[in-house]
Amino acid sequence: MNTRIVCLGFFALMSSANAAPVSETRTWTESFPVTSEAPQLTIKNIWGNVNVRPGSPGTISVVIDEKRSAPSQALFERSLETFRLDIETDVDGVAIYVGDHDGTWERRDPCRGCRVDYQFEVTVPPGTQLDVSTVNDGRIDVSGISGMVSASNVNGPISVSEIGNCNDLDSVNGAVDVSFSTAPGQDCSIGTINGDIAISMPDGSGLDVALDLFNGRMTTEFEVDSYALPAQVEQSNDNGRLRYKIQQSAGLRIENGGPTFSISSLNGDIRFQKN
Repeated sequence: MNTRIVCLGFFALMSSANAAPVSETRTWTESFPVTSEAPQLTIKNIWGNVNVRPGSPGTISVVIDEKRSAPSQALFERSLETFRLDIETDVDGVAIYVGDHDGTWERRDPCRGCRVDYQFEVTVPPGTQLDVSTVNDGRIDVSGISGMVSASNVNGPISVSEIGNCNDLDSVNGAVDVSFSTAPGQDCSIGTINGDIAISMPDGSGLDVALDLFNGRMTTEFEVDSYALPAQVEQSNDNGRLRYKIQQSAGLRIENGGPTFSISSLNGDIRFQKN
């Protein structure tokens, strides 16, 4: 992929006091041609929302709203490197990273008091494969995408509506709401800690569910039967002694069954409902 590092706005600062707080807001649009029938979009955000909607074939378009702040001019300059925006592109898709590709910003000088909020408003070809995430003070909102969707959030909710299939949806301290435009056709993992999970499907949809539920309840508008799941055995070696961890999820068959969904909730309810 072609790679660009975007640090807009630094030279436009008007601050004469080096120790005074510095902040700046910028908004711009990027458009990227893609030729793949199922292009890839990856967004790894730190602060802020990621919203994705279907758009025109052959183009991924991103409206980027940046709000950067720091306690001083010197820390503002440091934030331009610590929390930079990396964009990688080719004809198969687009990858956008806040911080850096490998997430090593978490192990660097924390640039105390620095913050960069990015709000991403994205339109993509409907069949795009998505892998999007944010960490703080943001939500993931995806709608109308027929390609495979993966989404992750920490300290915020995930809303994924009118999609074709999911791969992995995971939230900490936030709800996960997902609705399918057609009956799910592929396996998926959905999990949350301190949040509810709501799954909406067309009438007649079927799933096989491996369910882990703690401090919550499950409700459903579909017919449900139990079925046996094999136990999962993990082996480890502790100073020459073999140790085994055995876990067995509850097995549920919704309607006539279908792809396997691994669903886990800690301190939250799970709902299966009809569209």
